[in-house]
Amino acid sequence: MKNRFVLGFVTLLLLSGACGWLVLKHRWKDNLSPVTPMTPYNVTEHHDDTLRVLMIGDSWAGMHHNYDSLLHKCLENILKTPVRMESRGRGGAKSKDVYYLMNNKTTAIGDLRDGYGTQEILQNGADYCVVLVGINDAAANYGTENYCKNLEAIIDFLIQLKMVPVIVEMPYVDIRTLYARKTLYNIVTDWVRSRITCCRMYDVEPYSEAMLEKFQERIKKKEIIVVRKGRWNEKGCKDERGLYLRDKIHLNARGYALLDSCLAIVISDDVLGKRRH
Repeated sequence: MKNRFVLGFVTLLLLSGACGWLVLKHRWKDNLSPVTPMTPYNVTEHHDDTLRVLMIGDSWAGMHHNYDSLLHKCLENILKTPVRMESRGRGGAKSKDVYYLMNNKTTAIGDLRDGYGTQEILQNGADYCVVLVGINDAAANYGTENYCKNLEAIIDFLIQLKMVPVIVEMPYVDIRTLYARKTLYNIVTDWVRSRITCCRMYDVEPYSEAMLEKFQERIKKKEIIVVRKGRWNEKGCKDERGLYLRDKIHLNARGYALLDSCLAIVISDDVLGKRRH
């Protein structure tokens, strides 16, 4: 009798767990599914010698707005040509959000009202578009497969707009410490989501690795440019030069100066390479 009771209890527990798993998987279906490709819109064509560079993405791009002039000056100093630089990003944006922010039709009304939509700056046309995205995907445990598919959609859309995508590889940031302060319920929820997406909790490393593997052929063909973290911030927030704010997630002025100097070199090398050909 006792064995039957234990067996029944275990069976009930397993069934409850399975049902809960299915319910959560259905609830997160939209968030965990890749974007639906959008039709590109027309952009303004420019026939002058001005280099136009944009930056879109999450809070890293949003906070860069205070440092746009720095990248602008770095590029002008190297290329000796006029440069226009503009950035726009939304804090907390995941790869899916960044993609849909590229079109007013798919941008939430609140985001449009607050000026987070990027169609306006994209339609003005540009030569290069720097993309900063991925940290929030890792923080939410959305999975590398989902991230790579959404990033591919962003890349394809930019290429259709005749811009060269410049993807910044995510350096190590300490999202584990920040998100470990969540309630037990939220931590368990994150754990379940990480099991569904087969990813390590609060870890950006697998996302960088998956991105590099996914786009290695496109990098070789120079369809896209990837700024490797080893070129400017190999140790991430553990860098002894003090490149991050106290949260160990966002860059400070010194961090942006280092990133921008690297971006300027990478973009300039590509520009000069094309001029030689």
